[in-house]
Amino acid sequence: MQLNLTLFPYLEPLLHVHEQDNQQPDNLCGPYWIALLLQAYGNLSVSAVEVALKASTILPSHGDPADWIPPGATSHLGPGYDRIPTVSDIAACGTSITGLIQATEQLSQGRFCLLPLQSNTWIGALTAVWHLCHTHPEWQVVPLLNPHTSYFLGSTLTPRQLFNNLESSTIASPPPDWSVGHFALLIGHLQGNANTLYALLDTYPHFGWNGIHLQLPNALGQSLQRPNQDTQGGIALFVASELRSRLEPLLENHTLKIKPWDNGTPT
Repeated sequence: MQLNLTLFPYLEPLLHVHEQDNQQPDNLCGPYWIALLLQAYGNLSVSAVEVALKASTILPSHGDPADWIPPGATSHLGPGYDRIPTVSDIAACGTSITGLIQATEQLSQGRFCLLPLQSNTWIGALTAVWHLCHTHPEWQVVPLLNPHTSYFLGSTLTPRQLFNNLESSTIASPPPDWSVGHFALLIGHLQGNANTLYALLDTYPHFGWNGIHLQLPNALGQSLQRPNQDTQGGIALFVASELRSRLEPLLENHTLKIKPWDNGTPT
């Protein structure tokens, strides 16, 4: 059996900052990624809390951290966390994609942007996004995914489960690690003889291998589509603003809609 793990070739700066700070502050997965992306590709000293403030993030005013962190993780806040606005209704908390778009542009002074994407056929859309990033490494496009983790395969695949998922149509995996709207990065894929597994980089190091875990296209597509839920998922492409006009027609040719989605957090 032959396995080929292909990561986007421009990830080294991002992997370095992720290794230095590899767990998000509680409830700040989206702001955490924008902070790391601006550090890695913009050489900007930006914290997740600063991004959260610009993105109008809302935090729960009280409650047990076990309600919002995954099993096996410990609560982590960080400097300035108490500056973020809070409300009592945990269902109204989080960060909207429109908030992250605004924070990215403001904190980078227009150097970087997020292109929000929606699709009715996420398996094909994921293929298109992966192909775009892989064939244009000079653009350094990083896909920020907003999945619901209840559709995921468990992140701790055993070698046997990994081989089965790549070499046959039989799906064998641990159950999902947790059930929440989340943000993670698409960084590459693992190609087997029968199936492909997408490689995600997560905000918690105990997922997979230091935050890298693998998902089947169908599971990842479902996590973005979020069937039978009131909220939506999507992909936001982090990229230099000067490349936006070149990217938009390519994305539209793949029937991707450039439009923010409603992930349940008030705009």
